[in-house]
Amino acid sequence: MSMLSAGRVVARGGGAAFAEAADVGQVDVGHVQNFWRRVERMPVGASISGPENAKRQIVVVSGWLTETQILPDGRRQIFTFLLPGDVACVGGSSHAGSRGLVALTNVEIADAAVLETGDRAAASITDAIRQREQRLFDHVVRIGRLTAKERVLNLLLELHDRLDAVGLVKENSFRLPLTQEVFADALGLSVVHINRTLQQLRSEGMLTVGRGMVTLHQLHKLAAVACYQSASERVGLERQPRRAGGVRD
Repeated sequence: MSMLSAGRVVARGGGAAFAEAADVGQVDVGHVQNFWRRVERMPVGASISGPENAKRQIVVVSGWLTETQILPDGRRQIFTFLLPGDVACVGGSSHAGSRGLVALTNVEIADAAVLETGDRAAASITDAIRQREQRLFDHVVRIGRLTAKERVLNLLLELHDRLDAVGLVKENSFRLPLTQEVFADALGLSVVHINRTLQQLRSEGMLTVGRGMVTLHQLHKLAAVACYQSASERVGLERQPRRAGGVRD
């Protein structure tokens, strides 16, 4: 579950999780108006910062951000992409270099505290943070163990599923505001390698890319090729009973 309120705080679309945490018919109009008054709008390339010695918890209302670290020599590593409904913490620093959130598109963000209107909302925030942590572990596996082809497909499938959960996918097509350089910095590959891999995937009929959009073909086949498990599949596997020795039935 990601994290925006009912009907994306009554009108603008949003996270699946937070939609479960509020009944559209019971939304407090005053709370919604207060929410939109406190939304911050940032342009492409803006850095979202917080106090140096403290953490600020935000929710993405619209747009795409990256969680990025810049090493002292200028090299960049992208840890994750933040989409509408996602929660993140900003503030603090790392001895390895500068780390923070950077807007890939025009974005709208708000303090997560604005949305904490009850126990269900707080639970949704907690779950969104848990999912973000799981995605970071998934990304370690992606760049540490998968081939270039598997990395690209695995990331695209994750983005597809997350965007689909907030209503931003139509017929397996979605907007992808990522340059090949951004893809390369996220997946630990060179731009040349990314370009070559995308050409291979297109020639094999696995995806179509153009005009800032990507369409994935035969999702189940792609998932098998990319060693990808959706969040729902992972939950189903975790719920399977275990036999002696920890082996699942």
